Amino acid sequence: MGQTREIDSLRKVIDNTPPDSNQVNTYRRLGMAYRRVNKDTSLLFINQSVAKAKEIEFGLGISRGLYARALTYGMTGDYAEALAALSECEESATKIGDYENVVFSNNARGIIYKRLGDYPASKAYYMKNIKLADSLDLTVNMSSLYSNLGILYDLMDEKENALKAYEKAIEVHTGPGLDDLKRNIEANIAVMEYSDGNYESALLLFKNSMDSSDRIGLTTSYSNIGLCYMQLKNWVEAERYFDQALSTARELELKKEEMTVLRNKSELMFKQGKLVEAERFYQRALGKLKGYGQYQWKKEVHELAFQIHEQKGEFEKAISHLQKAIIYRDSLFNESKMREIKNMELQHNIFTKNQEIAKQDLELELLNERIELENRRKILLGIIALLSIFSVALLVYGYQRKQRSNSLLKQKNQLIIDQKAQIQEMNAELEKKMLRAQMNPHFIFNSLNSIQHFITTNDKTAALTYLTKFSKLLRQVLESSIDLNVILEDEIKLLKIYVELEALRFDETFTYEFKVDESLDTYSHEIPILLVQPYIENAIIHGLIPKGGKKHLLIAFEDSKEYIKCVIQDNGVGRNESGSNEEHISRGMSVTEQRIQALEKTNYQMVIIEDLKDNGRPAGTRVTVAIPKNE
Repeated sequence: MGQTREIDSLRKVIDNTPPDSNQVNTYRRLGMAYRRVNKDTSLLFINQSVAKAKEIEFGLGISRGLYARALTYGMTGDYAEALAALSECEESATKIGDYENVVFSNNARGIIYKRLGDYPASKAYYMKNIKLADSLDLTVNMSSLYSNLGILYDLMDEKENALKAYEKAIEVHTGPGLDDLKRNIEANIAVMEYSDGNYESALLLFKNSMDSSDRIGLTTSYSNIGLCYMQLKNWVEAERYFDQALSTARELELKKEEMTVLRNKSELMFKQGKLVEAERFYQRALGKLKGYGQYQWKKEVHELAFQIHEQKGEFEKAISHLQKAIIYRDSLFNESKMREIKNMELQHNIFTKNQEIAKQDLELELLNERIELENRRKILLGIIALLSIFSVALLVYGYQRKQRSNSLLKQKNQLIIDQKAQIQEMNAELEKKMLRAQMNPHFIFNSLNSIQHFITTNDKTAALTYLTKFSKLLRQVLESSIDLNVILEDEIKLLKIYVELEALRFDETFTYEFKVDESLDTYSHEIPILLVQPYIENAIIHGLIPKGGKKHLLIAFEDSKEYIKCVIQDNGVGRNESGSNEEHISRGMSVTEQRIQALEKTNYQMVIIEDLKDNGRPAGTRVTVAIPKNE
């Protein structure tokens, strides 16, 4: 009812407010109020807030609206849209100097990546936030930033770093709420101690972190304290705290917490040999689980029931519960296997596409042979026709028709020259298609190696992320497979996805940057697809990866009068150190050289490779490719 009154009140404010900053803020607040009611309606009002802010050039309203949009997507589990909105929010907030909102955006991205299991990415955003807030002396909740970092370190099994982050959170805290912060941190540390088997230390911390004003939190605290006493075999205190947790959970109608306490009490009775009471509590726990699809909870309760009945000698019941536990375990296993099955399906699709590409290569080769034979036949027929005409003209018309026959012969010769030029042009185009077709399998093979690496290392999240990006790139490449050239804008997008894939493949060990000349119209020019990709691959594999320390890759597109200059520059080990000057030449570079040679038959093409030096020592490589403009 309270939320409905708030929505009605905000609607009245909008109806009576002119299009100014107040209306922008009201639209945003209305969208936030609808979050838990209707996602689409919430986004509708938030998007109206952003649109109105853009109309009146209200920068703060734009960035705050984009942040509200991101939170709405995040709260409904649409993390991809949430991350996209947060990127827009950061860009908008940076333009107007709203660095507080930049911190909010980075914090939200850190939380999303933590939920997705990408802990390195989450840590990067948390650290970025801390540096930004510290360098600009922002009035943000620094203790919250360090507290989030501590939780992340705990998930990463880095206990010492987690404790340091928690200590820093308390140290930098300002204003009210210090006691609440300490209680939360002590509860987090207590969980860490319990996981390490330090039950006495965990017990003390759980007791210190109790907050009598937080009734819901008290249920969890009572239950955790009871677990510590149970591990310490203090049965009386364990049962007392479990009873308090059960009473509070029932009072607040917390079904999940009530089921958990019942399961814990069943285990407590089992450990004391009170098998009848243990059976009674696990049956009550199963009763609470009816209608829930929580396989993990059901599996744990049935496993405990199996042990109880086995101890009682009731083997038929024990076997029944064991079978149910196995069923729920298999259900959990099936859920985890679904992703693997999807990966296998994707690999099968990739294999099928490879076969299609190979078939296309074969068909292209056969077509080229047919064209060549047809050209020879035409030339032969043309020569025979010309000779026949000349002979007939010489015999029939004689000397008087000789001049006319010569003129006709010249015309036919010119026709042959024109046809030959057309044939040469067709051959050049076909040669480009063949070389481009070789380029795609090479790139797909390298990408599959990366996917195989993630699957082999059992990094399912990274493998899934990589496959998603790779499928997007593969789809774009296949969609453009019928064309020799692609629009420069599309080529840049393909290269960005490729570099993102390589960065993910090597655990973000290098940074990269794309620069596009503002005077260069990327929608008006076409270039051969993936022409510069092997040079980028060389820069990453042979230049940056062997190097220690900071690694950076620059890819720039510059405009000149007749050419588009593509510059690939890295600060890697250089060609001498990487062995790029050795006799071995990669398949990708070999194909690229052939593509360049094919272009040189009809256009001027130049590739310049420079070895960068720093005080006489190798400091990287710069490759400049001058691509003729093709509008």
